[in-house]
Amino acid sequence: MSEETMAAGQGAGGRWQGGRLPRAEVDRRIDHLLDIALEEFALTGFGGTSLDRLVERSGVSKTTIYRRFASKEGLFTALIHRSMESVRSGLWALELDLDDPLGTIERFVITYTDVAVCHPLGRTLLQIAVAEGRDFPHLGAQLLTNAYMGFRPISDYFEELMARGILRPGDPQDAAFDLQGLITHGFRVMVDDIAFVRRPGRAREIAERFLRGWA
Repeated sequence: MSEETMAAGQGAGGRWQGGRLPRAEVDRRIDHLLDIALEEFALTGFGGTSLDRLVERSGVSKTTIYRRFASKEGLFTALIHRSMESVRSGLWALELDLDDPLGTIERFVITYTDVAVCHPLGRTLLQIAVAEGRDFPHLGAQLLTNAYMGFRPISDYFEELMARGILRPGDPQDAAFDLQGLITHGFRVMVDDIAFVRRPGRAREIAERFLRGWA
């Protein structure tokens, strides 16, 4: 019997009363499953994570996992989507002022640092994808696809700046990923204390450096 068809509540003595779980409770159980899946992926690697272990720890049946996510890959994809929700909600809400490129890029750097670089979920997913890159290259490919989506507003903004002659002609998506590279400082963000990305004044320095390279 699946979690969705369990009782919404049980009577005195825990007797079965029938009915469906409230949607909020179903969502809570799925969120709990995803939290555990992230822990297992981080502890044992993607390849070492067992669905039986996830069932044991979460209490969500294997039938429900297959129906909702189809596979471990589906669970990983769901975690990526969860991460990207916070990234998009932050980045897509930014005011992109064509008359203030320096200030706009500085705000983007600050927001991206908070919602992507320093966010535990996104950071953990990136570490898993890098560690498992040889055996499961599609994990990194999924992250990259979602990164393109998250960067779309700033790449569109760069395209407008290029059209105005503020930035030199080029691929606006390349410009967006050049900016990301400055923010993450290459491999350092994976192996060092990431507090360095929040150093006071760093966002303005990155914005100025980016504009020197692309103006």
